[in-house]
Amino acid sequence: MTRHEYLDKILAKVTDLPTLPASVLQVMSMIEDPLCSAADLSRVIMMDPSMAAKVLKLANSPFYGFRQKISNIPQAVTLLGFATLKNALLSAAVFDMFRITGAGFDMQALWKHSVGTATAAKLFAKRVRFPNSEKAFTAGLLHDIGKVIIVRYLPSSLITVMKTVEQEHMAMVDAEQKAIGLSHPSLGAWVMAKWGLPTALVEAVEFHHHPTRAKFAFDLAGIVYLANIMTHRCNIGSGGDTMVREVDPLVLEYFSLNEGTLYSLQDMLVSKRLEIESFAGIASTV
Repeated sequence: MTRHEYLDKILAKVTDLPTLPASVLQVMSMIEDPLCSAADLSRVIMMDPSMAAKVLKLANSPFYGFRQKISNIPQAVTLLGFATLKNALLSAAVFDMFRITGAGFDMQALWKHSVGTATAAKLFAKRVRFPNSEKAFTAGLLHDIGKVIIVRYLPSSLITVMKTVEQEHMAMVDAEQKAIGLSHPSLGAWVMAKWGLPTALVEAVEFHHHPTRAKFAFDLAGIVYLANIMTHRCNIGSGGDTMVREVDPLVLEYFSLNEGTLYSLQDMLVSKRLEIESFAGIASTV
């Protein structure tokens, strides 16, 4: 049985697989269309009052740093830009999947960790001149979506995983492998593939703990790998364990980074803590 067959078997009972709202998928598709104009995008967003409210609420958050009040959708589209707008909508939509409770698992802390990792990924992407920093943000935001699947669909396994993390002082990814036979990166990649998201994003999530295993998206997987470690080091939210994470020197060497650079970027991430927590809190209310 292949790994994907195993995933399909485990989740065959899932009849309500979380999906991205059709309106969000439509906007994301439009943003990728080079012929799409700001007016076209504004028109579609305004046709969905719920989406419009989310865009305005997030656009006015301290996270984006606009001094003036953004009072309408055309203004939000123009100031945010297409790529940032896509991530604002994705953030609001994905948070809905975090609105669940699991035995002994803090989903709000996981959401803060996800937003923190997304922010760190964008910082790393700019530092290493990755051509699409917003794609890095997206990958960081979704990197732990597999944990949501475990909490939601494998609650008995989650209890075992959390006991293993606590009693054996093990990283959650390793405890999952031991208890379930697969881990959250595989589950996250599985659900993202079901959503039809780009292969690079899927692979970045699948290999965010082991970027050297990525076949096509090593750069993106490596950025998310570093961003995840840095967010853990900064104690922004929680991914489910408190393990100290060392950085693979091969990844640092590839990006021409060193520990000194990491500390500098870490300081930048810490300086954004209030904005990250504000953004996470706003996403939870829209």
